[in-house]
Amino acid sequence: MNIRSITAPNPGPFTLDGTRTYLLCEHTVLDPGPAIDAHIDAIRAAMPELRTILITHRHGDHAPAAIPLRAATGARIVAPLEDADHFVRDGDVVEGIRAIATPGHTAEHVSYLTSEGDLFTGDTILGTGTTAIFPPDGHMGDYIRSLEKLRALEPRRIYPGHGPTRDDAVALIDQYLAHRLEREQQVLDALARGAKSIPELRALIYPDLDERLHRAAEVQLSAHLIKLEEEGRVATAGSRFERTAC
Repeated sequence: MNIRSITAPNPGPFTLDGTRTYLLCEHTVLDPGPAIDAHIDAIRAAMPELRTILITHRHGDHAPAAIPLRAATGARIVAPLEDADHFVRDGDVVEGIRAIATPGHTAEHVSYLTSEGDLFTGDTILGTGTTAIFPPDGHMGDYIRSLEKLRALEPRRIYPGHGPTRDDAVALIDQYLAHRLEREQQVLDALARGAKSIPELRALIYPDLDERLHRAAEVQLSAHLIKLEEEGRVATAGSRFERTAC
C-alpha cells in the first residue's frame, strides 16, 4: 500500500510536532486532523480523488477536519462515532484495512491494520514518548489489554498519530507494556512505603518532576490506581489509598 503523510500545524506537549494525517493510496485519508484551513487545503491538494475518511478517535487533534473534507469532496466518514457515515466496529474491513478496537486512551478508540502488517495506532502508541490516559474516559486496564491485543497481531510497522513511523513495531509495543507495568509496580511499592494520597505517590515516584507537570503525573497515577482497585490490589477510602493483601 502506498502510504504518505502530512503533519498538521498543531505542535504541542501532547501532539509533539503535530498530528500525522495519513494518505493511503489515492482514495483514503486516515485521521484528517484539526480543522485548520491550510491543513485541509493540503489534504485536498494531495488527494483529489478522496472518497473515504478513516478516524481513530474523536479528539480535536484527530477528527474535526473530516467534516469540511466531507462537505468539499463528498467522501464518507468511517469512525467509531455515532454521527459517522459508517460506524466502524472491531473487525470491520474498510478499503482493505481492518479496524481493531483499542480502547484505553478513549473508550471508542480504534486502530487500523493493513494486510501487509502496517498498523495505524492513533494515540494508542506514539512514535516518541508515551500516551496519556485521562480517567474517566481513559481507562488503564483497557489500555493495557489493547496493547496486548496489538502485540499478538505482530505488526511490522507502526504509523502513530504523533511522532515518527516506527519499524520496530513489536519491540515498541513491548516497551509500552513494560513501562506501564513498571509504573504500576512503582505505585504498589510506594503504597507499601506509606504513601496514602496521590500527591504523596507522585512525590515518591516522580521526586524531581517539574512542578508544571505535577497535575499531569497525578492524573496518570489515578488511572493506575483505578485499575489496581478494580483488580482488588488497592483499596480506597475517599482520597486515601492502601495496598491490599492480594
